[in-house]
Amino acid sequence: MEEREREVKKHLKRHLRGVASSTLEGLVKRLGSLPYDRLLLTTDISVSLASINLRAAVEMLRAAPEVSRLIDAGDTRVWGEIGKRLSATSAESAIGFFQSSAAILNSIADDMRSPVLRLVNKQAALSANTAIESFNSSPRIINAISNHDCAAQILTICLELARHSVKHSNDLLLAAPQVISQLEAAGDMTVVQRALGLTSSFAFRSGGTAAEFFGELPSVVAAAEPEALERLFAITETYLDRSGGVALQYFKAASRVLTVAGPASFEQWTALAKRVALQGNAASYHFMKQSPQIVAELAARFGPQRRGKVVAAVLEVVEEIAEHNTMAAVECFKASPLALRAASLGQFRDWARRGLQKDTDSSRKTQAYYSLESKASQEALFKIEGGLTLDSVAHTLRLYVEGLTGRSLNIASLASIPDEAKIGDGKTIYLPSVVAEFEGEKENFRLFKVLAAHAAGQIEFETYLKDSPATLAALAETRAAFSWKFKRQSEDSESKVEVGEASPGAGQASPVDFLAVLAEYPNTELALRLFTTIENGRIDYLLRSVYRGIRRDLDFVRTRLNERRPDIENIPLELVPFELLFQIAICGGATVQTQRAYPTLVTELDQIFESYIFREDAAVADSLMATRHVYDLFVESPTQSDTSTDTSTNQGEDGETRSSDPSMAEADESGEQQTVSEDPFSFWNSGQTTEVGDDQDLFNRLSGGATPERDLEKGDRAFYYDEWDRELGDYRTRWCRIIERGGSRGSRGFVELVRSRYAGVISSIRYQFQLLRPENLRRIRGEIDGEDYDLQAVIDYALDKRSTGLIDDRLYTRKLRRERDVAVSFLLDMSSSTARAISRYPNNPYTQPGQRIIDIEKEGLVLMSEALEAVGDSYSMQGFTSEGRRNVKFYVIKDFSEDYSSEVERRIGGITYQNNTRLGAAIRHATTRLGHQEARTKLLIVLSDGRPYDHDYGDSRYAREDTRMALRQARIEGITPFCITIDRESEDQLRDMYGEVGYTIIDDVLSLPERLPGIYSRLTT
Repeated sequence: MEEREREVKKHLKRHLRGVASSTLEGLVKRLGSLPYDRLLLTTDISVSLASINLRAAVEMLRAAPEVSRLIDAGDTRVWGEIGKRLSATSAESAIGFFQSSAAILNSIADDMRSPVLRLVNKQAALSANTAIESFNSSPRIINAISNHDCAAQILTICLELARHSVKHSNDLLLAAPQVISQLEAAGDMTVVQRALGLTSSFAFRSGGTAAEFFGELPSVVAAAEPEALERLFAITETYLDRSGGVALQYFKAASRVLTVAGPASFEQWTALAKRVALQGNAASYHFMKQSPQIVAELAARFGPQRRGKVVAAVLEVVEEIAEHNTMAAVECFKASPLALRAASLGQFRDWARRGLQKDTDSSRKTQAYYSLESKASQEALFKIEGGLTLDSVAHTLRLYVEGLTGRSLNIASLASIPDEAKIGDGKTIYLPSVVAEFEGEKENFRLFKVLAAHAAGQIEFETYLKDSPATLAALAETRAAFSWKFKRQSEDSESKVEVGEASPGAGQASPVDFLAVLAEYPNTELALRLFTTIENGRIDYLLRSVYRGIRRDLDFVRTRLNERRPDIENIPLELVPFELLFQIAICGGATVQTQRAYPTLVTELDQIFESYIFREDAAVADSLMATRHVYDLFVESPTQSDTSTDTSTNQGEDGETRSSDPSMAEADESGEQQTVSEDPFSFWNSGQTTEVGDDQDLFNRLSGGATPERDLEKGDRAFYYDEWDRELGDYRTRWCRIIERGGSRGSRGFVELVRSRYAGVISSIRYQFQLLRPENLRRIRGEIDGEDYDLQAVIDYALDKRSTGLIDDRLYTRKLRRERDVAVSFLLDMSSSTARAISRYPNNPYTQPGQRIIDIEKEGLVLMSEALEAVGDSYSMQGFTSEGRRNVKFYVIKDFSEDYSSEVERRIGGITYQNNTRLGAAIRHATTRLGHQEARTKLLIVLSDGRPYDHDYGDSRYAREDTRMALRQARIEGITPFCITIDRESEDQLRDMYGEVGYTIIDDVLSLPERLPGIYSRLTT
């Protein structure tokens, strides 16, 4: 025995150099109780561990005797391997692991120790923190699972999952006790074993999706019947042969249909999903990913008693279409919630069947019809027989509103709002062109009356009030509340402002209304949606208080809406805040079920409404203050913020791998955002963020493409425009989003450099343009009365009187003021292609590198500014670039009402190249802005280096046709477009695109700055 101890001590002393002799003595004595083979194994592990970290090796030797009594030799090797992997990352983690090993392993059942160690070993290879967390939690987790076999199966699943994703294996392990407990409570052990078996299949075939699938199980098992549940599990397993991502999405979507609409709808939807699956994994994945939202919106649209029948009826229509065109059926299904907001179920069925009767060979046209992308499709839905049209009741409603409020107001359809008009002019109220909320005409007319009363109430109770002291106070308080959000942005902006110069927009205060206040929020669109519902509540309360005679109609609509409230527990988390607001603001209070589900939120919302809204003296400023408190409650408060679930395909810090399913990768990149249905009273504010208010706003959420909308920055404004599709022969409605923002600030040095370089040219241009300025007064001859005699007319009068007697008594002259009435808008292409350098000496690229096209265009703007300042014409300068149809950025460098100042010079200096060229959308927005100017001559000059392009713009012909239609529309609106380009190589295509309007091709790009004033002069004289 002593001989063995001396041998062990000698061995350890040779390999554990630096360890004190007394420590080695103690370790050798502790190890003496081990069998010889286990002793050799332990010392071998310690030696290899010492090469990584000596302290960890010492702690391993101290813990080895106790641990060896709990596990066999094979597991001891695994135990030591865990320590080595932890030591490579963190010595402290390894030391803590060895010190706690004996106690933790002793708390675990004998047959569970080996699976736990193998799991932790696999996790330690990629994430030390995750491995330690799993090891420390394992006794609690295993003991919390009452069924021994279930616990063993969970460990097996987690071990397999760790091969793909360490994070997801840990997530599943931590969630296991609660999920197993819920499964046992909802069903028998057969269901639990079936669920764990399917989870295991996910882990072995797909990896990380198993954790997400496992988390979805309790809600489904609790709500579904055993037969339907087994059917759901069986079909999900068949989808695993295609892709784990598709199988997961099928399970999530199908379970949603099953729990919301019942087994019949589930079978119908599954049949449709199988048809879509034949189109490929990507199409199948996206269809399934969108289906839960579609079903949720259909369910939210109708009450618990009707929603199953409605979903089944919609799927029946979709199935009928799928027999002819699968993808058209998918588009019809996606559009159904929005279509049913404008039509009854019967009208929707007629509209869908009418699409089958269209004689078209183009699948794209068919899909555009069913996705409600084209104007023709939307008109077909609106004009379908049924419902109650505004035209039929407009006169009655006008008399009703006049009798109610004493005001004579015009009533018009939302579709008739001109581009330059805005809701809230105080003279006209706009209502939907058709109401089909209820089945009967009488009920729809009562809703029309309520909507008309609400619209009149917005005028009566000053929703659009500007510059009131209370609104200004709300603006100041909102700015103070969110100032920290933009602190860094403000500091960056201030650091660029030179001493003694005004900040942007100084001295140009615009009227302050509710939109100006809401623009201060980090998420303006969300704030506007919250405000809309809150303001509707204020108007409803005041109407009940002031005009008691309409309470019966208001109560009728409220009752019908309460009957159709959705089950709050089945609403997606993203929809809950808006449903809560709607119930409290319009429906007379939260339902009993809602109060049970969200007691704290309901109480806080009730307090906010009692404090600000439900008062007879409540003003729009009170709605703004209530909006800020609700926004804080749902967005800013950390305790109320929604938790986000990581997708199973993301690669995290813990080393989990990304799914190989291409359809999932594509879907994750799409960044699709959950949208929320609006309440029936929100039509009045549907166009406020876009300045385009019409019935088509109903279809705002039909994006149709994969380009995600980027978040708006502070001060941004969003506008939506149609886009021409040549294959459809129709416009895609609200297809492009323009983001209007101020130009980036650069240095004034660029403008100063241009002035010095072109000093002589500028002087000549200013002189030439000053000659274009008309004299202040011009003499008008041949007037019957006037300020002075016309000498020649007097002489002719005397001669005629003596000779013929036929005289002309127009002997006077008058002086009339003469003005030049021109407004011009310059639209600058800022795409990445303008980064090309142009040189007169291409053979000497290093000694004479030339200039970038964007800089040449900027020089042209500087010279034009000097010329226009001399002639006095009203002008604006804008630049544009795009990243897909939802992100067309439109930079205002100088507005019409803005002086040519040092700030504008900085913005010119800050112009730089970016992304792509979606020219049609930019022209439409520039046309809208120019159309607001009161000038006899309106000119739009486009400066571009070639043809339009964007990654989702379709082919080049599509882009050219859309641009041509945008230019044609500008001409129809009285604007003269003129395009200046440098792409001589594509002259035939340019002629096709610009042929209906004026254009010129400049071969010598470097001459653009000098030629631009001359071109402008010819266009305006």
